[in-house]
Amino acid sequence: MPILSAAVLSSLILAACTPGDAEAPPGEPAPEESSSPEYIPYFWVEREVRVRTLDRMMTEGDPQEVVDNTGDLVERLFATGIVQEGEDGYRVELDKDEWTPEAVTLVNRLDSALAAAMEGNEVAWCGEPVAGDEFVEGYTDEFWEAYETAEEYEESITDYVDCGTGELN
Repeated sequence: MPILSAAVLSSLILAACTPGDAEAPPGEPAPEESSSPEYIPYFWVEREVRVRTLDRMMTEGDPQEVVDNTGDLVERLFATGIVQEGEDGYRVELDKDEWTPEAVTLVNRLDSALAAAMEGNEVAWCGEPVAGDEFVEGYTDEFWEAYETAEEYEESITDYVDCGTGELN
């Protein structure tokens, strides 16, 4: 029973950390648009930057080296489906619907594995090499609470990881 409880808790935590639109129960009209911005959790933004940075690390460098530099926690990234091994080597799955975060019981274990990947690897495609965790921190320090929607954050993060400023026009 404790395993089931942990799995349910993990799913609830991930759902709470994943921004999305509220849906009306079946048969009821959809709620009216609110003029207040949606709440985007800090950990969601940090996770998004880490995943997109990890993806770029895999495409810019040697995926085997990235995996090796992540240490033992890389197994959590494999278990959740974020990092997958195929015929062409390792790759990052960006589609969150394909992830199985409950495989690591709690979302903070997923985040700690992503943090390990950032700590053990460098971002070298935007000029002078910088530790991955410093790269992620650079984004969150500058842009946390700068945007109102998940879509704006995703666009900004993609721009930042592609060596842009992260600022939206």
